Amino acid sequence: MNSKLLLEANLISRLDRVPMNKSILSIVILLAWCWVMEAFDIGMISQVVLVLRQIWDLDANSLGLLGSCSTAGVVIGTAFAGFLTDKYGRKRVLLWGVFIFTLFTLIGSLFENLIWIITMRFISGLGAGAVFPLPYLMISELAPAKQRAILVCICNAILACAYLLPTLCGSWAIQNFDLDTAWRVPFIIGGLPIITIYWFYKYLPESPRWLMKNGRYEEVKNLVEQFEKSAGVEHDDTYVDENVLNSLKRISENQAHVSWKMLFISPFLSRSLVSWGMFSAGLITWYVIMVYVPTILTSYGFDSSKSLILGGIMAAISGGGALVMGPLADKYGRKPIWSIYVIISSACLLLMTQIQSVNMLLVVGAIMSFFGAGIMPVCKLYIAEQYPTELRGVGTGFGEAVSRIIGGVLATYYLAYFVSVGGVNAVFIFMAVTFIIAVIALLLWGRETARKCVEDISSCE
Repeated sequence: MNSKLLLEANLISRLDRVPMNKSILSIVILLAWCWVMEAFDIGMISQVVLVLRQIWDLDANSLGLLGSCSTAGVVIGTAFAGFLTDKYGRKRVLLWGVFIFTLFTLIGSLFENLIWIITMRFISGLGAGAVFPLPYLMISELAPAKQRAILVCICNAILACAYLLPTLCGSWAIQNFDLDTAWRVPFIIGGLPIITIYWFYKYLPESPRWLMKNGRYEEVKNLVEQFEKSAGVEHDDTYVDENVLNSLKRISENQAHVSWKMLFISPFLSRSLVSWGMFSAGLITWYVIMVYVPTILTSYGFDSSKSLILGGIMAAISGGGALVMGPLADKYGRKPIWSIYVIISSACLLLMTQIQSVNMLLVVGAIMSFFGAGIMPVCKLYIAEQYPTELRGVGTGFGEAVSRIIGGVLATYYLAYFVSVGGVNAVFIFMAVTFIIAVIALLLWGRETARKCVEDISSCE
């Protein structure tokens, strides 16, 4: 038998069998910190818009450009970063992405000109977009098969809670500085984490599966032995999981030239459409919470400050839903748990169209946020589990970009129209219908990926 194939089978088998340990947990903490930095960078713009609108008397067009320029950069960054991660490695792209979005956020505090601030935010968004898919992509390639979902869900729960940080920072800055200084404070604080690149460079390893695809087996062996030593597992250069070996054989026999065009042909087309539909549905819920919940609550009589706080609490509640979903999705499967979460969310949304009591609306809304936005980490992980290593960077990057265009740009734009025509109930109905379509697609055409070797679930069969 091919000695290279046996070596890969041995390394992957050992990687998948190792239990949770300090080495893996430290890597997950670093990847979670990526999302904390990005949450601050993306979330701070609402405070910046609030202040600059007052002191510069910005018109609607200027506010729209300032509010959306970073998101535009994120979409473009995620679309193109996938190609770079597959070619140059996950770690290298992550380092450059963090460097770009923290540096240009910091530089943004220096300008008095709106066009330059918008330009800095756009470039910062390009860097943030390059980084956004990498935590769940790297966890899918580093973590043991039985614990991929829980680790991604922990990171995403931290991300959800981190969106409170820019709100608190902006509030503190407004209370303690004059307005001309206050809007700069979030830029400065958001840029300071540039110094943490040192820890990413020193302690974050490259993806072992990417290293193997590039023939760097000694680095993979050292990483696997580090994990085994941390977990108290004996090194075994002869251990091979037959399922892993058979998967690698099938991949070797069906080896084909990898191209982004493969995303749109069988078998990856159906996988892409299902996973993009799931992610888009989740993002619609997330953006409604982030963008429209304060507006919806003011229509029920809440003042603006309280509405903003309640919107932040809703986002944090979704982190609890993600934490609960992680171990359930690993134990019982992605499809059944995601479907249950979405069905409960749809029922809550439809119920909210009939509720008259404000207190009951808040309770049901909190339940909807727990389940409806709690699905996000499994959506992200499920995308990464659909593609082979050579295509995984492109697949996750392209999937993140497409889903953010659908769920974060188009849906967010048209939801404003739904509110003006049909009121908030039209928004609830739209979200419920979107969820129902996504769950039907998953149940009919989706594949179960829990507790399986990445090579097995991402093969071309």
